Amino acid sequence: MQMKPYLLGQGVFHFVDGSVSCPLSHVSDSSAGSSSTINPSFLHWKQQYQLILSALLSSLFVDVLHLVVDCYTSHCVWRTLERALASPSNSRIMQLHGSFQNLRQGDSSVSIYMQQAKSLFDELTADGRPMSLEDFNLYVFRGLRGEFKDLVTSLITKAEPLSYADLHSHLLTHEFLHKNSFHSMDAAPSLLSSSLSHSHHCCQHHSPLLILLCLITTQTSAATGVVLEAIIVSTTTATLTRTGANLLQTGGQTTGSRPGAT
Repeated sequence: MQMKPYLLGQGVFHFVDGSVSCPLSHVSDSSAGSSSTINPSFLHWKQQYQLILSALLSSLFVDVLHLVVDCYTSHCVWRTLERALASPSNSRIMQLHGSFQNLRQGDSSVSIYMQQAKSLFDELTADGRPMSLEDFNLYVFRGLRGEFKDLVTSLITKAEPLSYADLHSHLLTHEFLHKNSFHSMDAAPSLLSSSLSHSHHCCQHHSPLLILLCLITTQTSAATGVVLEAIIVSTTTATLTRTGANLLQTGGQTTGSRPGAT
């Protein structure tokens, strides 16, 4: 129980374990002959006893309060709880193991899933039936989603079982990387659509020679695209100039050789 360390630390655990008996409520007063007076030690003991009893009752959950409804001393409360809770039944142990076998991650995050597994692990430990790390690892691996298959294959071959902290860290890292990869895949269609749209725009407003530029610039940086466009435009201009000169020269030759030319 969590109250035991607190009571030991406060030096009052002897009030609940029965090692100290209640002092006499009255002591004889020699100065008053045969009369008696209230024992100051009894008053102090009663005050401490009531404070400890109140602390014990306030720390209990509602579903176990019925166990101590007939207890009027802190020692009675403590002994009743020990008998009822400190020695778990076999059915309780079987229930916890069954919960482990049915544990599945489903849509839960790694952190929530590992918290559920750790809670069952701690309950078995508190009930005096601790689970080995090997079994804990296997139960956790068994309930993970399919996306962790490759990671489980690598971790299960380790010589020593992983502690809760190490296992949690590995699973969190894999979850983070897996989410990032899915975000990249989701962004790919939009990039492709943008590239196709840009290419279609080029086809509508530029000559066929610039179509290749449109396809290249959608996959490269803007600066690179500007440079490539300048090179191709320059090349196109030079080609058109040479073509025009050839046409003029050919036209002049044709005019000079035509019959009846002056």
